Amino acid sequence: MPASDFSFDWTIAPITREAFFAEYFEKKRLVVKRGQPDYYRDLLSVQQIDHVVTTMGLYGPEITVTKSDGHNHGTDADSDAAPPPATDHDSDAGAPPATDQDTDAGHHGAGRIEAADYSYPSGYVDPVRVAQLFDDGATVILSGLHERLPRLAQFCRALEHVMSCRVQTNIYMTPTASQGFRPHYDSHDVLVLQVEGTKEWRIYDTPVELPLHSQGFTPHDVPIGEETDRFVLEPGDMCYVPRGLAHDAVATDETSLHITTGLMTQSWADLLAEAITVMAHKDPAFRHALPPGFANPGFDLAAHKETFTTLMHRLAETAPFEKLLGGFKTDFISNRVPRVEGQMAQVAELGKLDLGTQVGARPHLVYDMVSLPEDDGKEAAVSVLCYGSEITLPAHVEEPLRHALTTSSFKVSDLPGDLDDSGKLVLVKRLVREGLMVMH
Repeated sequence: MPASDFSFDWTIAPITREAFFAEYFEKKRLVVKRGQPDYYRDLLSVQQIDHVVTTMGLYGPEITVTKSDGHNHGTDADSDAAPPPATDHDSDAGAPPATDQDTDAGHHGAGRIEAADYSYPSGYVDPVRVAQLFDDGATVILSGLHERLPRLAQFCRALEHVMSCRVQTNIYMTPTASQGFRPHYDSHDVLVLQVEGTKEWRIYDTPVELPLHSQGFTPHDVPIGEETDRFVLEPGDMCYVPRGLAHDAVATDETSLHITTGLMTQSWADLLAEAITVMAHKDPAFRHALPPGFANPGFDLAAHKETFTTLMHRLAETAPFEKLLGGFKTDFISNRVPRVEGQMAQVAELGKLDLGTQVGARPHLVYDMVSLPEDDGKEAAVSVLCYGSEITLPAHVEEPLRHALTTSSFKVSDLPGDLDDSGKLVLVKRLVREGLMVMH
């Protein structure tokens, strides 16, 4: 069993969560040098990558092979973490990746590696060819491996619990003295965990401060500026790179394995855009046509600026902020599909549950609990939204329910509140069946 819980606090230690958000998040890069080469070893290893590539029947988007003298086919060659299909194209965490940035999307030299060079017409990956290309100096990038490896899934879920956003990984295995991509910035923040080997990172300017997803890096149009810093990540080290900060990385004298973790946050701009949409559906003033002829020469714009200003004031004064943010919360919780390792065994063992059984909430649950008052003959109740499902229970279980979902380990008999022994067993069995609790 791993010694770590793969939590956010473990990831950034010895930096505290409070210090991270106050001093570094969206502000500046952070490098943590630990001198503990095995710190991230329980999370991933070269042996696991070998196993995944050679035995799991990977399909095209899950893997990219690239070299600094070419670029991977069909991706934005300038990123440490590419997202899964249909997401931020220049990111270090997702799939099909654009990577640690050693490629130029406009370069089509002899070293270019196409997907067809390491996969079959069916789309399945040829592991023998991948191994050969790696031996020839290519970087192997695995996108979305957290969907296949439970510990990486647990790690992502731990960060999602803290960040309230989707978290994804790209895994980079780079041969000695090789590079994956040229200098670039990403349009999402990344945490880089050096697992094995070493990698030298170089930091440049911030061409675009906190870029939107639509402001992805384009190598020919965005100047990255002069190098401002460089450092070597050794096994067990970590760095945080805020979105917009240009960087690149190169393996040193040994093969490098690192995890680039993408924090796919939503911005105030996202919330404001949703606010305008909501208000336009409620208030006809937002739905009036733009003034006829506004595109014609000589049109008097000033005469209509007051309308724009009035609408902006009305948006600020009447947009339902709590409801809007609540909608974002619900969307996040609803789309967070279950990652419940061992659930089948848990359900199979429910017959052995008794008052002395040690139980607890599943780690890193993200849920919403709402009290529902008595209404139209319906009894008062409490509702829990988690994993996209809603569970409704009688109101009198709210106290023991809250304890069950926030406590990592306790005996069934120790549930607080007014439930009798039979009621405690019924509640815990329901929560275990729903994947919200586990028996230890």
